Amino acid sequence: MSSFDLYLDLALIFFLLLVVLNYRVHRSVLYPPFIFCAMWLLDLVVIRSHFIELDPIHGNTLAIVAAGAASFSVGGLLAGFAPREWLSIHIRLVPTKAKRTSDFLRNTLMIVLLCGLPILFLQTLQLSKLGGGGSSILTQARVELIVITQSGELRDQPFVLNYFPPIAIFTSLLFATGKKDWKFWVVTVVSFIGCILSTGRGGLLVLIAGLSAISLLQRKQESLRGAIKFLRFPIAFFVALFIGLIFIDKNTADMTGGIAEIVSNSTISYIVGPLAGLDSVVQNPSHFTTTTSHTFQSFLKIAGALHITTYTMPPMIDSYVFVPFPMNVYTVFKFYFLELGIVGTLALLLFIGLLHCLLYLKASRGGRFSTYLFANFMYPVLLVTYDDQYGLYLRVIAFGLVYFILGSVPFRLFPANWQRKQYRAAMVRS
Repeated sequence: MSSFDLYLDLALIFFLLLVVLNYRVHRSVLYPPFIFCAMWLLDLVVIRSHFIELDPIHGNTLAIVAAGAASFSVGGLLAGFAPREWLSIHIRLVPTKAKRTSDFLRNTLMIVLLCGLPILFLQTLQLSKLGGGGSSILTQARVELIVITQSGELRDQPFVLNYFPPIAIFTSLLFATGKKDWKFWVVTVVSFIGCILSTGRGGLLVLIAGLSAISLLQRKQESLRGAIKFLRFPIAFFVALFIGLIFIDKNTADMTGGIAEIVSNSTISYIVGPLAGLDSVVQNPSHFTTTTSHTFQSFLKIAGALHITTYTMPPMIDSYVFVPFPMNVYTVFKFYFLELGIVGTLALLLFIGLLHCLLYLKASRGGRFSTYLFANFMYPVLLVTYDDQYGLYLRVIAFGLVYFILGSVPFRLFPANWQRKQYRAAMVRS
């Protein structure tokens, strides 16, 4: 047995213990440390299976990952000591019971999304024409979108293509926290179509994982057995979409082998590649020195916009390494490790684990706003073996706040509704 396999086996045992212990804390598959460690356990199992050729991963890299998972888990334990009265505090402007937001607001959002969908299709079609033909519309649009992203010119990205999918997803998840009527299903179908037209897969994962989390919370079906019974359909649906889109929005003409080999290499490389990429960073950190902060970019962008500080956005697409196939994502750890060091990484993961678990405990008590936030935050914890997505959620919070605050505004502030009430009052007096 090589030292590489020995280190992997030790890491597998460690993560198996963490998964079991974290599940026993709340006996819930939605408990963030359980998901965090389960994703790493799955990643290591696939790597240990040697399905595809992969550069060896050193023991110190696996130790950093294991220590980070343990730190995240400790944050979850600390959240369990939060006083229950804290978790029962609600923001007055945000409705917390299963009360429907105003029909006016729901109808407005639904109409806006229905009107925006044809525009999204036209922008995707126009983007695909820049490639000169030869492939499917989605494939050509994806290639051109990558070119625009690599150039760093965000203003060159089609506006609707950039903003429609996330807004549609946020709206679907917001509607899901209330009554799932026909308006919810219309918005959700529009969201799925928008995610596909955007040529990416991240939006589909946000939507499917978020809706699944909301359903499990509402059904009180968080045990492993109950969750597996419910989740087998959403997981199968996502896997089918993921595989099907490989042949729709990716250029498979340059890939060798049959359909099974293309699917296998395209999926497994996404699973095992990022950890091998992180190993390259840990072994040669000087080769990946950054001149701008990725970890705190959301806050620094706001500070830069307010002229509090000068901030330069990092590249939208990271540099490639060969592991031996090209890879440009490096798990949740890369930028934490480069910018904060090992101790800073562990401290930050403990803090993130604490906040994420507080949000879980809050959502498990049924608050609509906290449920909406938790549903969106399923995405970063599911992608910890792939990339860091924890710093990109200010717009999630802002959109939810605006939605619920407007929904709690007294109806008399809306002219049509105010006139209707005045008419009814006059009829009663007469």
